[in-house]
Amino acid sequence: MHALLEEEVFSTVRSTLSSAAEALATSSETILLLAAPSLNGALAIAPIEAALLDSGIPYRRRFRIEDPNTAPHVHILGPGETSGPTLDTDPTRLSIATVVVEGLRGHQGDARKGPLTPVVQAHALAQSIFPESNRLRRMRPWLVSGNWLNSALETTYDPVYTTLRDLLSSEGSIRVVPIPEVDGPSIDHLPWLDKNALEAVSGKWDRMDQEGKARALSNLAKPALTSGTPSSARLEELMWHCILGIEWSADLATQIQQASLFWEIEPAHLAACIVVDSLLRDGQC
Repeated sequence: MHALLEEEVFSTVRSTLSSAAEALATSSETILLLAAPSLNGALAIAPIEAALLDSGIPYRRRFRIEDPNTAPHVHILGPGETSGPTLDTDPTRLSIATVVVEGLRGHQGDARKGPLTPVVQAHALAQSIFPESNRLRRMRPWLVSGNWLNSALETTYDPVYTTLRDLLSSEGSIRVVPIPEVDGPSIDHLPWLDKNALEAVSGKWDRMDQEGKARALSNLAKPALTSGTPSSARLEELMWHCILGIEWSADLATQIQQASLFWEIEPAHLAACIVVDSLLRDGQC
């Protein structure tokens, strides 16, 4: 796996997260992991917990909307916070919040910016704590899940999401495929997509040329394009750029949708724990 903190997109948080990782990796005290009982909170805590668990560092997990009252701790702040990571030492107190960073540059050299979410930063922190974590490796495709949940994809192109997706693809952690190449995709969260039409396209996909595939995908996506929901940026990821981890049958967007359903049937803190436990056990939800 690529060392995340060495990537340019992490340049503004590199020093803070690197220092925090060093302090946490050498901690002899139990580390508190605290986040709101939300899907974002669960997805951010999971990679940190994976690294601590595999390295044998004592920790405890808490899903509550409160400020931490013990140290050392890692506090995952909500998506509305955009102050970036902050670190106090002796004892170690790390807060992780979204920060807007440069993701890519356009053809004219103009900066394209997007959110570096707590989930992304948590993966970078976790890798720095214990790069050899097998659990962390299994959940690597979830690196982009915070950006998927972020509202940036509802309004415009998210260059950070694209940068991270391409990084995962280049290192072999994921495959990026169009939806007809997903085995048995769940489309319950895509009400505008005709199931029978998708099955028909999938059945003859391997026999189609590139022009035919492009036309077929455009026809499948047409109901969403005419209604304006979802956004064009998100629609492109749902139809043309489905993310599949190693040995996954369900793509990342489907798993995120399925994970969100736990909050409809369980108390919030229990739903968050179910998601974290599933990621730690299987690397999937």
